[in-house]
Amino acid sequence: MTTETTSPTATPEKATKPNGQQPGKGERPQRVISNPNDVAGLVLAQLNNVNSKKDDLTIAIKGLADTTQQLVRAYADHTRTIQQLAERVKVLEGKAEKEKE
Repeated sequence: MTTETTSPTATPEKATKPNGQQPGKGERPQRVISNPNDVAGLVLAQLNNVNSKKDDLTIAIKGLADTTQQLVRAYADHTRTIQQLAERVKVLEGKAEKEKE
């Protein structure tokens, strides 16, 4: 003989999906497909959708890579300019010290 014990303060938890949404909210009703042609069409449509998103991501990544290259070039130019200015300041400071003597 087994007995189950339940806590009087325990509340039943609502089932949630892995993404945290409650079941039945914002969902399309699922339909059963038994025709192989319908299944193939559905699979091909999903593949096209995935390929389209993959192409969009590829374009976005290429755009980010181009922007990164431009930023690196600009950074290198600015660093070079700063170094040249620092050298020029040293030369001018050296001339100013010689004139004071």
